Amino acid sequence: MKKSISLLLLLLTLFACSDDKTETDTTGAYLISGKFVTPNGEDAISKAKIELFKEGLLLKTQMTNSLGEFSLEELTPGTYDIRLSKGLFSASRTVTIDDANDLLEIILETIAVTDLPNIAVVTGSYDHIEDVLYNIGLVNPETQEPLFDIIEGQNIFGRSQAEPHKSHGNSLSHMNRTTNSQLQPNVDFDFADLIESPDLLNSYDIIFLNCGLNESKIEFSNNLTNYVANGGLLYATDWAFAYLEDITNGGEDYIDFYQPIHSGTSLSTEAELLNEDLASWLSLNFEIELTDNTVTIDEFLSSWQVVDTYDTETVIPWLYGPVEYNGISESKYLAYTFLHDEGAVLYSSFHTENETDEATSVERLMQYLVFELSAMK
Repeated sequence: MKKSISLLLLLLTLFACSDDKTETDTTGAYLISGKFVTPNGEDAISKAKIELFKEGLLLKTQMTNSLGEFSLEELTPGTYDIRLSKGLFSASRTVTIDDANDLLEIILETIAVTDLPNIAVVTGSYDHIEDVLYNIGLVNPETQEPLFDIIEGQNIFGRSQAEPHKSHGNSLSHMNRTTNSQLQPNVDFDFADLIESPDLLNSYDIIFLNCGLNESKIEFSNNLTNYVANGGLLYATDWAFAYLEDITNGGEDYIDFYQPIHSGTSLSTEAELLNEDLASWLSLNFEIELTDNTVTIDEFLSSWQVVDTYDTETVIPWLYGPVEYNGISESKYLAYTFLHDEGAVLYSSFHTENETDEATSVERLMQYLVFELSAMK
């Protein structure tokens, strides 16, 4: 009997000690916080995936907020690997939590994208998406050279189909070409070579078709369709719509382009943002004033391509505003994304005719949509 009482007292003492330890122990009280940004180290990346690993096991997954911020809570001492990604743009960090550390919050501050997809930009007369990519930091910090291929998209005549151009970038003069001297064609082939070669197309993760590129190669549009079906990501704006006619099956699938072509006449509109996170990202990060959740779109060509209808089951519209086209005044959707087999497409009726060093609201919209396109796969 005395032994039983002694054993009971011992157990009670042990449980009491365990309770005391729980009250003072910092196990599970640590957190790691930070901010995920573009390669320039400045612009927040919203809705990016944050994955936390310990000893190879995935412990937590969350998304960044509109400011690019994240906070991984209830962590114990140990070494953690953090994977940050927005589609094909990513970075990683390794963090060790020491139980001797008095600070319960480990602040990583800003983490910039370091791993980039393989990108091709085809030049055009009117659109400069390459400027957007350059300004968000897709550039060698030492040489200031772009970290993506720039392919001549206009001057593809007068050459042998068997031999691509050589060092032709800086000798060309085109209207409304980007004013950034670093953003000249930097590869020894042109758009004709690209679109004619499935292998060359498939060497890129994302291909950007600027408005005003040469339209003489539409017969090879099926190669772009296959490129997207195989997992490629394709951006096209305004007059580059001609290269989407194959993937849309002449308007039967995804989006249907209005006839007559190039009939848009509005040069500006107040467009409603159809995505709440996009609206928050614009206003919180860049102090862009949104009146009634609208933003000024003022980068239309004087005769731009209107989308007539879209498939509500397969296509995501991003902006909606009153415009004029072919003598008609009504509201139209102005930018779209859609999946096609393993890949995805971004199309917009407006684009970037930027002539200033500072990013405009339209450029910010395009920046956001580029990352959204990257994350669609």
